[in-house]
Amino acid sequence: MKKLLIQKYFNGGISESEKEGARGSFYFSNNLDIYSDSSKLSLNSLTTKNSGTTVVDLVKWIKAGTPYSTNTYFYGNAGHVYVRASNGTWTDLQTTSNSYGQGFEIYNDYLYYTQNTQIGRYGTLSGTPAFDDDWQTGLNDTSTTKFAPIKAFQAGFAVGHGNYLGWWDGSVWDTDRIVLPPGFNIRTLDVLDEYLVIGAWRGTAITDTEDGYLVFWDGTSTYANFFIRVPDGAVSAMINSRNRLLSTYGSSGNLYLGYNPFQKVAQIPKLTNTKYIDVYPGAITNWKGLTLIGVAGATDSASIYQGIYQYGTKNDKYGEALNFGYTISSGNTSATNISIGSVQGFGDELYIGWKDNTTYGVDRIIQTASPFATGTWESLIFDDGSVGRDKLALVIKVNHLPLVSGESIQLGYKTNRASSYTTDTANSTVGSTETRLPIKASAARFREFQFEVVLATSGSTSPTVTEVSLLYDNLLEEAKY
Repeated sequence: MKKLLIQKYFNGGISESEKEGARGSFYFSNNLDIYSDSSKLSLNSLTTKNSGTTVVDLVKWIKAGTPYSTNTYFYGNAGHVYVRASNGTWTDLQTTSNSYGQGFEIYNDYLYYTQNTQIGRYGTLSGTPAFDDDWQTGLNDTSTTKFAPIKAFQAGFAVGHGNYLGWWDGSVWDTDRIVLPPGFNIRTLDVLDEYLVIGAWRGTAITDTEDGYLVFWDGTSTYANFFIRVPDGAVSAMINSRNRLLSTYGSSGNLYLGYNPFQKVAQIPKLTNTKYIDVYPGAITNWKGLTLIGVAGATDSASIYQGIYQYGTKNDKYGEALNFGYTISSGNTSATNISIGSVQGFGDELYIGWKDNTTYGVDRIIQTASPFATGTWESLIFDDGSVGRDKLALVIKVNHLPLVSGESIQLGYKTNRASSYTTDTANSTVGSTETRLPIKASAARFREFQFEVVLATSGSTSPTVTEVSLLYDNLLEEAKY
C-alpha cells in the first residue's frame, strides 16, 4: 500500500531521539531559521569575521559601552582588551599581565576586568579613558580556574573570586562580602528577580566533580539567602531567559530550565557518554527572543557540531526547541581545536568570539546580512513502525516558494543507516515550486530511511521550504511474521 510521510512543520527542533520527537522535530539541521514561521524553513543570516587580524586570543567576554560610549569592548584569554568603534575599526588596547580574561563588566562609566589576583578598570568611557590594572588587589588567585566573573547588580557590582564574592557599592570595596565554603569556586553570575544568582562548583575543570551549587543573594543580607544543589554537575553557564534561569551543568551538554524543580529541556546532540563539553559563562546570551549558546569553550569530541545553538520559541503557542543556528565564519564545525569563547547580542547585532586551531576572531551577525550560502535539514530516521519489515521508498518531494536566481534545493537519502547520503542534482530552476527525487529501484528497499534537504544560495535571498514528504510502499502484502 502506498502511503505518504509528510512534514510541514519545522519548529520542533533537534530531537534527542533519532526516530521520534515533538511535532516539527528533526534529526539535525545547520544554519537554518526554524523559528520565524513554524511552517517554513530558510537560511539564517551569515556570520562574518569582523575583527580582521586584530584579535589574537580567544575572546571570553563582550560588553557594549552603552550609554557611556558607542564602542564595543572584548576581553581575551591571554589578557588582550580590544575595542570596536562604531565605525567598525578594531584596536587592541592592551595586553593585561597575569590575566586569563577572568571577568568583564561595564559599570558607571568604567570598564572593569579581573586578572589572576586583582581587578583593573578602564575609563572614563565617556571621556579620555586610561587603564588602572591594580584598582583593587588581594583577590583569591584564579589563575587555575581562569574565571572570576563580574556582574552589575543593584547600585554596585559583584566579583566572584574563588569562594569569595567581592562587592563594590560605588564607593567601598569589600573583598569577601559573601563567603562560600572552602573548595568552592564561583564561575558565573546573573540576576533573577531580586537576587544575584551565584553559580559555584568544586574543582578547577568541568570534569573534576559533579558537585555544583546555585547560591542566591539579595544584595543586602549578611549571608546568602538560600542555596540549591545542582543535580547534574558543576555550573558552567547560566542566563536569565524570559525571567527564568536557563543553565548548562556538568560536562554532558545538558540544558536546564528553572531550579525548583530543575527541568531538563535539551541536550547538545552528537555528544557520547565518553566525551565532554565545557560551555563558557560568557558564551550564553539572549538575542531576538531566543537564547543563544556557544558550544563549546573546550571539548574532546570531534563529533559534535561547534558553533551557536539557539533555544526557545518566537511564540508561546509553540513549544521551545533547540537548533544549531550558526556556523562560525571559518566554516569549520567539528574538531577538538575549535573553541567558542563568547556570544553576545546587542540590538540588531550578534558577536561571537572564537578560535579555530591557531586562528582567532570575532564574528558579527546582522539581521539584514545575506544568508548563509548553504544549510542542511535532516529528517528523523523513519521505519514505519517496524525495523524488521521491508518498505519501498518511491519519491522524495519538497515544496518550496518559487526559486529566484541563485537559489537551489538539493535532496538526498540514505537507507539502513548508511554512512553518507546519496544526493541528486540540485534544482535551481527559476520559478520552480517543487523539487523531486525518485528513488532508483535498486536502492528503494529499506528497513530504515532518512532524507535530507540542502538549501543553498549564491545571492542575497534564501530559498524557503514549506513541506517535505516521502511517498513509499509499506509492502504489507510481503510481510511474514
